[in-house]
Amino acid sequence: MSAIKIFKRGISLSILLFGFLCSVGQVNVYHVSESTDLSGKKGFFYALPQTIIRVDVTVVKHEHLKGPYAEYAAKYLDLEDVIMNDYDEYEITGIELNTIAVPDPSQYYFAEIDPKAAKDGKATLFSLTESGLAMGFDGTVDAASIKDISGKSADNGSVYNDIFKYFAETNLYEKTDTIIRKVVVDTAVIEKKYFEHKWVEKSDEQKAIEAANMISKIRENRFNLLTGYQEVAYDAGSITYMDEQLKQMEWDYLTLFMGLSIDKTYKYTFTALPKADAESTLVPVFSFSERNGVAGVNASGGEKVNVKIEKTGDIGQLSNKAAAMNQDGADGQGFYYRIPETAIVSLKVSKDIKVQKTCAISQLGVIASLPANASVVQFHPETGGVRAVIIE
Repeated sequence: MSAIKIFKRGISLSILLFGFLCSVGQVNVYHVSESTDLSGKKGFFYALPQTIIRVDVTVVKHEHLKGPYAEYAAKYLDLEDVIMNDYDEYEITGIELNTIAVPDPSQYYFAEIDPKAAKDGKATLFSLTESGLAMGFDGTVDAASIKDISGKSADNGSVYNDIFKYFAETNLYEKTDTIIRKVVVDTAVIEKKYFEHKWVEKSDEQKAIEAANMISKIRENRFNLLTGYQEVAYDAGSITYMDEQLKQMEWDYLTLFMGLSIDKTYKYTFTALPKADAESTLVPVFSFSERNGVAGVNASGGEKVNVKIEKTGDIGQLSNKAAAMNQDGADGQGFYYRIPETAIVSLKVSKDIKVQKTCAISQLGVIASLPANASVVQFHPETGGVRAVIIE
């Protein structure tokens, strides 16, 4: 079977895999630098990928809210374990490490198309991404577009009105004053009584007393319900339902004294770029404290959280040989590709390893080139390594 037929059968597969194909004819490839002379050459540019470590962090914010009647909890309900001040606590509940392939700005190449292929009526097909990667990645992610994602929330208005269910149902009460006026008629003294009605705002203590009385009343009603005081033959399901509703109502009133704790979940995304020449790299990604939560690496206070990248050294013996074979800029070079290095990527918070993962890091590996007469080439999307090749 000829290379042309093999190529045609592989077109549909390459589209599904977003592969990079070159069929028929010799292609000379040059590493692009400031001194590279491409005058008079026809072809296209492509880039090899570099790997970025993406850190996805899930943080739970515990909001502790003081109840509006906290000062009267001990006096009227004999409660001691209550929240007396508003405060927040943060907890990291999840961390995930993933890799993203983006163009490496130091690894752009120019592929010169063999003009003989067009003269002979032979077709040449190249598949590139929008960002110019020659390994079929979707091309929608690049280094400039990756930004830290931070969750923010804003609370407006009175927190008590929105959270505490039975806070100040009626803020005013009717006050009646009795006014006695004495009227002297001749020698007789007549007393006339007048009633003056007005609305007066309740004090916090008055509201607390009403809430405490309601709690006592709810507890009494629960006792009567469970002991059959009402002398109504409720079925078990009805009794259970009414008891659950009374317990919920009691809890809602108790929170006016004890306070509430509310959990909110936030998700953050950070990135770390492994350095190509380092055996071991510590990359700071964010700061964290239990009081202030997640912040940028330059934020004051808190613990600095780093991503640690350690080479395994599996391809160390290839470095010198690949460098000798890559005669940069010389004619006859085929497509350049990457052999990624395996690295142990880990992240620690408070000296405890939260997550560790083995990843293939493109820029930690070596760069090699294919023969110029490679007629069909497919690259791995994530690393830029060779997936398949046909050499005629």
